[in-house]
Amino acid sequence: MLTRGLRRRVIALWSAIAAVLLFAVAVPPAASADTMRTLNVALSCSTGLPYGLSVNNGSGWYYPSGSSYAVGDTKYFTVSIPASANEIAIDTTYCDGEQSQYYGAVWNGGYSSLTPGTSTVNGYGNCSFNYIYPGIAVRICYLATITYS
Repeated sequence: MLTRGLRRRVIALWSAIAAVLLFAVAVPPAASADTMRTLNVALSCSTGLPYGLSVNNGSGWYYPSGSSYAVGDTKYFTVSIPASANEIAIDTTYCDGEQSQYYGAVWNGGYSSLTPGTSTVNGYGNCSFNYIYPGIAVRICYLATITYS
């Protein structure tokens, strides 16, 4: 009788292990993060070379990782953005020629529509400054001429 009870416990244990393994295989893995796509932006400022590219694709401002290089007063950025993004706005941290009292300039720009997908987004951006009065400026940045490749 002791052997029969032990056998039942072993069978119950193996049944439980099999159920857990079957559940683990049958349940799909958690959804992975959004796939990414490349964004190439040629950015210039009315006052000089821009430094830094921040992006907002509807989820708040962030600085995407990537690379950049300058040619004259234009900075060329290559960064990654979510493939699901259907709109985008850009800004820069500051530009050469800004006076120090304007470093805290308020961004005021527009959003551009994007076609979601994995193709590369190419665009030209421009930032200009409207000096309202000493100490206050409005930075207007926009992304224009969007193409896909």
